[in-house]
Amino acid sequence: MKPSVAVLPFVNLSNDPEEEYFSDGVTEEIINVLSRVPGLQVAGRTSSFTFKGRTKDLKWIGEQLNVEYILQGSIKNSGDRLLVDVQLVRARDDSQVWSEHYDRELDDIFDIQDEIALAILSAIKVQLLGEESTATFKRYTNNKEAYQLYLRGRFYHNKFAGPDAYHKAIGYFESAIALDPTYAIAYAGIASCYLNMWFYRHMPAAKALPLMKEATGQALALDSGIAESYLALARMQMLNEWDFVSAAASFAKALELNWNAADLLGQHALFLALSDKYAEAEEQTAIALSLEPFSLINNFYAAYVYWIAGNFEKAVQQGQKLVALEPSFWGGHLIIGLNLITLKNFPEAQEALENALEINYNGITLSACGVLFGLSDETDSARDILTQMNSLSKNQVVANYDMGIVHAAVGDIDEALGYFQAAIDQHEPPMLFFKFIVRDWLTETGQDVHYKSIIDQIIK
Repeated sequence: MKPSVAVLPFVNLSNDPEEEYFSDGVTEEIINVLSRVPGLQVAGRTSSFTFKGRTKDLKWIGEQLNVEYILQGSIKNSGDRLLVDVQLVRARDDSQVWSEHYDRELDDIFDIQDEIALAILSAIKVQLLGEESTATFKRYTNNKEAYQLYLRGRFYHNKFAGPDAYHKAIGYFESAIALDPTYAIAYAGIASCYLNMWFYRHMPAAKALPLMKEATGQALALDSGIAESYLALARMQMLNEWDFVSAAASFAKALELNWNAADLLGQHALFLALSDKYAEAEEQTAIALSLEPFSLINNFYAAYVYWIAGNFEKAVQQGQKLVALEPSFWGGHLIIGLNLITLKNFPEAQEALENALEINYNGITLSACGVLFGLSDETDSARDILTQMNSLSKNQVVANYDMGIVHAAVGDIDEALGYFQAAIDQHEPPMLFFKFIVRDWLTETGQDVHYKSIIDQIIK
């Protein structure tokens, strides 16, 4: 059994609450260092941060995160001085294994992070070989000002809170690069922001994708040893280019550089599912969820894996888990609604989808509601959804797929085919899921024969 550890968010003891980005960032960096250690299981950032500010006993936290050891601490950033207190605890009996107090200059932040990680490995008797040590303690910059700007960028990137947060993140990443033009991982952060804004309809493809490709290329050109860069590349190749051969190679390289990253494993699981490798996808999903049991995004993608594999009840349960984790996250309600449509439970599907729409009024949630109304013979309501999407498209991105799938649900074959062809021409990501939608509900209406030419154009 692999040794396992969780790093809880360091408590910010600085007088300025704005310094929280720094305490969060240091925590995340220690997690990132440890996650590169072969043979060590590290609880993911999102799940560890679930316990931020909570006063639960460590034994209970250890059980929730499925780890043997827990690191907790506090940090005070005061001018050019850093005060850091840390202790490593064995979760099952709350016994202290190691502790340390650091009173150092701010310039020593990189050394402090490395010393903490090394002390943890020593305490739990994990040894590193020469090459493993070099990879584990790799530094992406030695410029402390650039590093702090990067941490601010990660702070907003990790919020997963929409375009405003992503634009703030990009601004900080760009400021970090201005101070250190070789800061490759900051470029990877920019690429991730643009991809997410495109994927979730926050920014048009024509604007987001060139910027994402440029940032990804810069990251790889500066440093070909960053897992995050290959993950950004793999997602672009999968979701936009529909080049699954190249995506497989990029995922393999990312996993080689960091096999312990839950978000990487979750994205790879989705790739495997879309490649019709359902058993492998569910196995990878299980590993991702064991590392990040409280991650909304990992649980979100897990539900999609179950749906693609035809495990609709399990997908509904996953959606319910998401709602329990965060009721204000639209994704959980959406997953429940879409799978209840497949299970022909229209009343409960409508309740779930209306919740999703109230939280996140966009093409994704509107189209789901339109499909529900179309399939439940509420044609007028479905056509009202089409009217709403046409109006929304004047100010927000509404995908061709969003329009097409509602037309399909009400039987507007020619209109649907036109939108789907446009979606294929523009390589819209939802079309990668199209054959599973056809499998689930178009077959029963006999409409699938009209869409065979559409399916044949999409990457297998």
